[in-house]
Amino acid sequence: MEMEAIRSTVKEIIANATNINPVDIGDTASFQEDLGLDSLSLLEIAVDVDHMFKLNLSDEELSARLQELRTVQDAVEFVQSFKTQGVSA
Repeated sequence: MEMEAIRSTVKEIIANATNINPVDIGDTASFQEDLGLDSLSLLEIAVDVDHMFKLNLSDEELSARLQELRTVQDAVEFVQSFKTQGVSA
């Protein structure tokens, strides 16, 4: 899957969870500082990303990944690397 398609889908998922227009979500936007997301919103977005891209992460993997992902770009790169390399840990 192309990086731009992943970026667009991730932004749509964030937009659906936050009511922020996808065009207003920058690539380097921080989930907490810039977008004002709390841990529950982040979890909802992570679960939606997992389902949308069929990553099939366990709850533990998903929780661990949430600790590492700080920006929209981080999430896009994670999905891209997962889809390209097929790694789950």
